[in-house]
Amino acid sequence: MQLLHCDKPYNLDEAAARRGAPRRKRKDSRTTAYELTIRIPEEHRRHFDGKKKLTRVVFALNKKVDLKGQVRAFEEEKNAVLDLALEARGGGSLDAAAWAAMPFGEYAERYVERRSGAISAATVANERRYLEYAKATIGSIPLKELVAEDVERCVLAVPRLSEAWAEERMRRLEENRERLRREGRLKRRTPLSPPRIAGPAMQSKVLKFVREVLNDAVDREHVGRNVAKKRFLSKSFRKGRPLIDPLMEDEAGRFLEEASSLPLGMTKVAVLILFSTGMRPEEMLALRVGAFVPAGEGDDAQVRIVAAQRAGRIENYTKSDSSMRTVPLDRYTASVVEAWIEEKRRALDEMGLVLRSSTPLLGETGNPWSYNSFKKRWNAFVRKAGFAGTRPYALRHTFATINLARGENIKTVSVLLGHADASYTLDLYVGFIPATTRGLANRYVGRLAPGLVDSGEKHGLKEDFR
Repeated sequence: MQLLHCDKPYNLDEAAARRGAPRRKRKDSRTTAYELTIRIPEEHRRHFDGKKKLTRVVFALNKKVDLKGQVRAFEEEKNAVLDLALEARGGGSLDAAAWAAMPFGEYAERYVERRSGAISAATVANERRYLEYAKATIGSIPLKELVAEDVERCVLAVPRLSEAWAEERMRRLEENRERLRREGRLKRRTPLSPPRIAGPAMQSKVLKFVREVLNDAVDREHVGRNVAKKRFLSKSFRKGRPLIDPLMEDEAGRFLEEASSLPLGMTKVAVLILFSTGMRPEEMLALRVGAFVPAGEGDDAQVRIVAAQRAGRIENYTKSDSSMRTVPLDRYTASVVEAWIEEKRRALDEMGLVLRSSTPLLGETGNPWSYNSFKKRWNAFVRKAGFAGTRPYALRHTFATINLARGENIKTVSVLLGHADASYTLDLYVGFIPATTRGLANRYVGRLAPGLVDSGEKHGLKEDFR
């Protein structure tokens, strides 16, 4: 049976704002209105009075939990209606025994297909990648016969499968190059980059994917328990820590000098914004002209971060998302951004266009700068400046580590980075926070009674304890 699934939720509040229309009435003003849509395949429309699609308006506080839950409830409700209709008409709906006997690979494929309308295209692509590893190892095992040792075998096979697939891709690339050479269409023969082999990070992600699929099977009562939650699996395949590769303080100073010597342009603006704010590269590429707030009397210039660029599209953060924040800009970076906005306004005027607050800060005319184009400029800059191999994300770690090393409050840094919890920031950068225990006792007592600490007086015993 073909399972019904939602399209990507449509943000009604954003659509109303673009039209200049008022927001829908709601009980909780903090929520965002979304329209959920399920498109019904032609063969099942007779069970829904001939409708081509089903829609529902929902109000959600956040995407990660609230909206996902409402999407799932909508899908389950309509799939249950379809199941009953098929059973009544002899449509052959699967019973509990058939679901339990279904091969894990087929069930996981249905799981990804069902979710594809409610999650981003990038997440779907990642889940299909994890699905390949699962199908290659445990895909033929029925759900009811799957055991923890099978899951362990699947996860252990990830590096071996990754290497085999990488070698196959390299072989096909070489064959294609040889064909182009024989046809005289190969202009230059640059060496191929060495293949990337999946390691512990991918193993952890595959294990998490298998757990999520089996969680779904347990929730739908197709199996009794989730065998992928065994404790020995958690201990053996821990989630890898992100790469922390900041520039040291002297390197950061040299890097800033090189960035400031660039001519005014998109590369200079992008590098300085990343360096001085610690924002993510995808957030920098989603900045609009209206996000920049010039310095006022007694106030620093600021940048409002409200969106990120994903798969070439700018996606706004939800109101409850911790990534939505305002960060300060230093005076030099603010002056560069102001000069760039004026240059952009002049260039658009010459083309007969108007600079609006919604115009992307970085990019040609009204189009945002793509990550691939930015990365080419970045690579050229760091290579010329003597920092070859430095990632754009390293500037985010540089911002965090230098500020923490200089005694900035961990909560303040966490908010500026857009982390949901200061404990996550602390866990990432604990090695860069200076120890403050030396002299702590003297500072504590000295603030309360300075004379006691400053006197350094020696005291004799008043009583004889012999």
